[in-house]
Amino acid sequence: MQRGLSLIELLIALALSAVLLRLAIPGFQDLLASQRATAASNAITATVALARTSAIVYRLPVVICPNDLGRCGGRSHWALGGLVFADRNRNRQRDVEEPLFGTLPAFESGARVVWRSFRNRNYLLFLPQGLTDWQNGHFQYCPQGNDPRHARQIIINAQGRTRVAPDSDRDGIREDARGQPLQCT
Repeated sequence: MQRGLSLIELLIALALSAVLLRLAIPGFQDLLASQRATAASNAITATVALARTSAIVYRLPVVICPNDLGRCGGRSHWALGGLVFADRNRNRQRDVEEPLFGTLPAFESGARVVWRSFRNRNYLLFLPQGLTDWQNGHFQYCPQGNDPRHARQIIINAQGRTRVAPDSDRDGIREDARGQPLQCT
């Protein structure tokens, strides 16, 4: 009675395992990219909800701006995260005496986040009633590598309500508010 494996059987099993692993890795990488995109859109949606709720509860104007070492940065800084703070003096910058309600965490290296709005500002302002300052627009997340299958767009209306852009035609790429496929360029 033979016990164990011969060297040939072991090499065949290792070769089969290597082939199966090589076939599984791209699918696993795609799954991870999809999970990162979902986490990014959830983080943005939660941050917008926090800012809107804080404006209503504290009856103060509340700003979300890109984080640049604890200060509001330029348009290209959204991938570094964001700040949510009460803007009592309405200067769109967080001053020491103004409370910080929360932060938008930084995104993975190589990802881009862009805020585009009707009034073309690099921040989003909520008024004490929970409305935006006529800033309907969207945040768009693009992953490292710019794969549009993993792009996400969070659309915000003037009332401050959010929705995530859908994939209406089920082609694997979500469409913007006008029905055009999202692009990461």
